[in-house]
Amino acid sequence: MSEPASSLECGALRRCLDNFRHGNCNDDGMKTHLHHYACLPFVEIAHEAIIQMGPVSFWPASSHAQFRSYLDTIHAPSATTCISIAGEVPADQREFLLIDALYLLYFTCTFRNLYNGTEILPFEPFRKMIPGSLEFIEDPSNWKSLEINAKDRNDAICLHLFYPELCQAFGSMLTSIYTTPETNEGYKRMIRSIRYLVDRFFPRFVNLLGQGLAFSEALFEPEDIIYLASAFESLFNIDEKDPVSDLKHKLRPLLHLKYSKPLELFWKWVHDFYNVKKSIIHGGTNPDPLFRGNPNFEVSHVLIATKLFIYSVYSMLFKFHLLESKTSDPYTPPDFRWIHPEEVLLFFWTEVSLLRKMHLFIPQFISEPDRQNELHSDVIFLTHLFTSMQERFYQKEAIAGVRFIPTPEQQIEGFITHILNVLESVPKDGVLGQLCAYLKPRK
Repeated sequence: MSEPASSLECGALRRCLDNFRHGNCNDDGMKTHLHHYACLPFVEIAHEAIIQMGPVSFWPASSHAQFRSYLDTIHAPSATTCISIAGEVPADQREFLLIDALYLLYFTCTFRNLYNGTEILPFEPFRKMIPGSLEFIEDPSNWKSLEINAKDRNDAICLHLFYPELCQAFGSMLTSIYTTPETNEGYKRMIRSIRYLVDRFFPRFVNLLGQGLAFSEALFEPEDIIYLASAFESLFNIDEKDPVSDLKHKLRPLLHLKYSKPLELFWKWVHDFYNVKKSIIHGGTNPDPLFRGNPNFEVSHVLIATKLFIYSVYSMLFKFHLLESKTSDPYTPPDFRWIHPEEVLLFFWTEVSLLRKMHLFIPQFISEPDRQNELHSDVIFLTHLFTSMQERFYQKEAIAGVRFIPTPEQQIEGFITHILNVLESVPKDGVLGQLCAYLKPRK
């Protein structure tokens, strides 16, 4: 994940900074007056890049000489990020827009870490702002006796990874909501749902000495479940009278679930997830944080819900025609540049059910190599699911929140032997070659 993703090419950066200095930004050939609005003193954008998100722009204060005296006087870090808002946004809507944009910016910079279960940036620096309007800064009497309170200081963070396609999609949503008379209500629900997701990352309790006390993440899972349930309910406009059934039927089409076993496990997960939520709210006890319905996994409800929510956000952006899928296959779930459906769907398949389906389908797949249909799409996708499961969990170190339980060999050896025998007569390239590489050690 070392690849930086900038919203502007380096060659255009200096030209755009010159436009910012004059309060204008060239966007798709049109000049739009910008209001310098606020600053984030503890957020830095790597490479002095600019992040454009529709009517909101985030840019480095170091590019604007007028800000330097102000920042030095109030003891703000030199890497402060400025926020500008397009002039066509009504004045009484700018604070609403600002807050929405900050949540979306945080999501844009952390969604891959969330999806992969790795460490994320703290949200706290995005909540600490100082005035950034030229009217405020041009009059030193407003700030010459001010200083950022010592208790509000914290370590600055640097945004290295932000993704132009996601910034553009969110920018289109913000433009629609804040500058046009009619707005897609789904856009508003999505932003609200992302705010619920981000709000689950409230500051955890901290042991200042670093030892002698340990605060497990499991301590906070009850609150996380509530935030995640609210995120789903907002994103999909879930019927509060029967949320379990409504969520099942609104999520299922995004995941293309059509076979009995994964569908059964998905239904069970939704029921368990809402039972956990109900127990937290009404039972006053700490319920089992793990989903155990799949015999191959003991996996955190929070981990599945987080992955499923992020994939749902991407799928809804695809549905709104704001993002493109890597494939145009109508028979399998949309697949994106960073977010792949198999990374969440594999929790709803067992090794036995995957191998059984492949054992039935692969002979037909091989006998009809030129026929592009649902069967062929299914074989490719099921094979990706199986290889993904093996790559991530079989004979690998444990992943936080997941325990993989391999199927006893005697339960699957018949399927494996049959599949390998069928594949003996065909070239072992591409996805079938990868499948053989994982099946032979299991034989």
